[in-house]
Amino acid sequence: MFRIKSSFKTQLEIKAPLQTVRDFFADLHNLSDMLWGVEGIHREPGLARWTIATDTPVGRIRFSFPVRETSPNPNTIEWVPAINETQNLLRYSLKFSNSNELTHVDISQQVELRRKRAWDLHPGVALMSEARLNSALQRRINAAIEDFLARVKEKLEREDASHR
Repeated sequence: MFRIKSSFKTQLEIKAPLQTVRDFFADLHNLSDMLWGVEGIHREPGLARWTIATDTPVGRIRFSFPVRETSPNPNTIEWVPAINETQNLLRYSLKFSNSNELTHVDISQQVELRRKRAWDLHPGVALMSEARLNSALQRRINAAIEDFLARVKEKLEREDASHR
């Protein structure tokens, strides 16, 4: 089994009300508009299909991640792979809490691509090792999410300040 994996975890503090921050992240259009690599998120019955594309050392690749929402409570947003999905796995979790005028967000994302052979993922992948591809994917995802979170923080704090 050929596997490419990436994970990202961080915490973010935003000077804005918890509900404002949660509502922003719950709106999937904000992810597809502001998170580079996300080409679109389309809702289907019982799931959402995230289409993500990125440049890799072997060329541009695009994958569709069918996920279902499993948010266990109002202060958590959680997406997990759709039932029976075995190849393109995406887990995305946000947990919100607040103290004083700050909203704390714990962010976790894991991506895993599974194929029988490297060639099944992309013809050029057969020329590279799993370790090199994992490293490249990790760098791209980290850069995309860090950029996204910086822009979200700036946007939400600016909007909150203008409402005061």
